[in-house]
Amino acid sequence: MSGRAATPPELAGAAYEQAVRRQAQRLKDELIRQTLEDVASWKRAVDDKWAGDHPDLPFNSPIPPEEVEQYRERVRTQDYEWIVPTFERLLVPDPDELNPAIDALAQIEGMFEGEADFTGNWVGANAALVRINDVRTEMSGWQGAFSSNFTDNFLTPLQNVVPNHRELMRLSRDQLECTKAIYCRFRKSVLELLDKSIQAVQSLGGGCDPDVAKWGTITAVVIGTVLGPVAAGWGLVAAVILDAGGTFAGGLVPSEGRKTETDLAAPTATEIAMKIHAAVSTLGNDLYSQEEVATAAMQMMAGVVGDHRSQGARTNVSGPFVVATPALADATPAQLLGGAFRPA
Repeated sequence: MSGRAATPPELAGAAYEQAVRRQAQRLKDELIRQTLEDVASWKRAVDDKWAGDHPDLPFNSPIPPEEVEQYRERVRTQDYEWIVPTFERLLVPDPDELNPAIDALAQIEGMFEGEADFTGNWVGANAALVRINDVRTEMSGWQGAFSSNFTDNFLTPLQNVVPNHRELMRLSRDQLECTKAIYCRFRKSVLELLDKSIQAVQSLGGGCDPDVAKWGTITAVVIGTVLGPVAAGWGLVAAVILDAGGTFAGGLVPSEGRKTETDLAAPTATEIAMKIHAAVSTLGNDLYSQEEVATAAMQMMAGVVGDHRSQGARTNVSGPFVVATPALADATPAQLLGGAFRPA
């Protein structure tokens, strides 16, 4: 059992929130400045506002100076007021909100200790689990129908069920760890989007390296299948879920593997702002699709476990997660005294 992966400091708590608010305000200020100072950007802003305010007049009609001044004020106080609130909405989800659940699952997993060997016996386990082995040994001193039934229909299934529950805790923890990775990568994408957007705006009029204004989301995590000797009996062998091993092998926030590339460069500040708005929507869609996979993984595991437990309760037959009630539990004194359960 490995320790929980830590959220990179720049993506955690107040550090991330302050960075987003600071850079969003800086982006807003740069958009205002360049709209007013860059010739092409200012012309685009004036033309758009004139056309919007006077749809009945010819596009090239003279614009009164006082109206042009009103446009300047609108750029300063209205046009880009959406920037900061839009990025403030990206302060959530917080990856560290999953830490208590991840830690709780790790604690439960750790309570099992040890592991089952090829015969079903627990090796290196705590005393309570090793006791299962001891009971099997003690039952060998008894014979009769109830003795055989108890060993075959309770002890043996119990030795199979316990490691399955441990594996279930591990897989559940892995899924939450992967979801945390998704949220960390989402936050990394937000910060990179702000940086690239500022660079794109600052480059107006002076040319721009094509790669400077390119931004790509990195919310995607590794998708894998559940494999292994224990999980194979659950009906999960071909199930697609998030692969924690592959995810963390590539780093919690990898430097490569971006899902969607977006070119933020444009001839005017207005067009760059439009691309920024579209990029935020793209990032939100990518996050949603990843959350859908994470949710489906947890629902799938819960569904498989629920089906097995329901079937076991309905038929009183042991399965991967449930042990049937042995006949010995319902034995009457007469049956016991009649020799169905006696010393060997």
